[in-house]
Amino acid sequence: MNVLLWKPGVYDSTRGELPTIGLAILATTIIDAGHHVTIADHHFNPPAVGEEETAFIDLLKETKPDLLGISAVSHEWAMPRVQAAINTAHEMGIPIWVGGPHAIAFWDILEQDERITKVVIGEADGRFQDILDSEEKVLRLGRSEVFNEPTFSAMINSENLVDYPLFVSRGCHYNCTFCAATKVFGSRWRGRSLDTAFWDELDRIAVNHPKCKMISIIDDAFTQDLEHAKDFLKEYLRRGYPYQVSVFNVRADYIDEEFLDLLKQTGVETLAVGIESGDPEVFRKLRKGEKLDTIATAIRMIQKAGITPWMNMVIGLPGDTIEAHRRSIEWVLQFDQPRIVQWLIFTPFRGTPAYDYFVERGEIEDGYIPNFQGRYEKLPDDGMFDSAEFSREEKSLAQLEAFLRCRVPILILSDERVRELCKKHGMWELYEEWRATAPIKEFLEKTVPNKIAKGQESMNEEEYHDLLAQFKEGEIGVEFKNDNELPTDHFVYKGANP
Repeated sequence: MNVLLWKPGVYDSTRGELPTIGLAILATTIIDAGHHVTIADHHFNPPAVGEEETAFIDLLKETKPDLLGISAVSHEWAMPRVQAAINTAHEMGIPIWVGGPHAIAFWDILEQDERITKVVIGEADGRFQDILDSEEKVLRLGRSEVFNEPTFSAMINSENLVDYPLFVSRGCHYNCTFCAATKVFGSRWRGRSLDTAFWDELDRIAVNHPKCKMISIIDDAFTQDLEHAKDFLKEYLRRGYPYQVSVFNVRADYIDEEFLDLLKQTGVETLAVGIESGDPEVFRKLRKGEKLDTIATAIRMIQKAGITPWMNMVIGLPGDTIEAHRRSIEWVLQFDQPRIVQWLIFTPFRGTPAYDYFVERGEIEDGYIPNFQGRYEKLPDDGMFDSAEFSREEKSLAQLEAFLRCRVPILILSDERVRELCKKHGMWELYEEWRATAPIKEFLEKTVPNKIAKGQESMNEEEYHDLLAQFKEGEIGVEFKNDNELPTDHFVYKGANP
């Protein structure tokens, strides 16, 4: 058979560089079963500007595959271009398999969709023939006992891979109320055997992907077995691989000084820690199995090791309010620079207790699909949905205040909108202080050009240079050009501190 696998793609911080590992693992088992496979990963390899709506349909008509497999998050599934492509494949008589987070969360709805042939839940390593032979429409594969090496070379334009995603383990034995990870990869932590086959995979990177410069460890719980993580890092260093290492996230209660020193030696510059909320009561409801004091100690330990902590915070979790959010901001502000703070608005994943919390309160309907967050030039986000304690508008403005007070330079990409919102909602003094003290010039010089090159931002080169020019020494320029056009009867955000 000729199999075509598709990842529709979203706009986030890994767009244009990090390929979808699940499709590449599935490609391996398809090849092992004796079939041909092509991966159209539009997250890793986005279509050209102006061709996004038709690129995949054109590919379908050109290749006429015997089978189409789609891995999607729910936001992707809801995109008109994705539904148009599915309709086209159905009209062409092509069987359609659906996997990924959307299949896990919405399998019951997909089961009723006559266009879909199979809904695949779980890990497909070594199981392609089992899926093919099954007469069930919804297959619950569970967790695989093997770890297939991904075949990224099956991707269109795979020669452009610069960042290699790597599983050192899968799963997490915690069950945080808001987290989708255990729904996707299971609540049983499974470390990979650091055997010859594992290191052969890394050795092949230089041959198959000569442009690769980075290895990204994408485990949900890389340090669940801290000694296993250390063993990996020690052998990685001993073998002298040339790739800088990135670790997506760790739990604060599973690190120590030796681990951080090993990370530093591999080139790790930032280390993400999931905190979610600094408010004690909201944090308690998350059932993370750790303490805020433990996280605070870990953040200072990361800083001491010469690594910048990346603090992931979430607005609008169960029990969150404007007052609780402000306590969360204050908790973050106890830490000196350098630090990176990411404030996201909560997007409930169907099947988690946090999702059920808002459904039971009647604040979202079962089947709710949230908008996707990731376009930095559109910050602040729209607040997702209204809740009794925290309206959509209040969550959006809370995100804006949090970014301003934490001196996050990313807001410069939506500067015109940010200025208007700050003027309207009583945060102008916060804006002026942010503009004068946030590391905006450094961000524009070191980070933004890379984002533009990878298609992660809609800004063009001319717009970029115009923005950078504002930050020449002594030229801050925070005044409105059309101040008289702003409304005078503005609503003051009651969480702000102008």
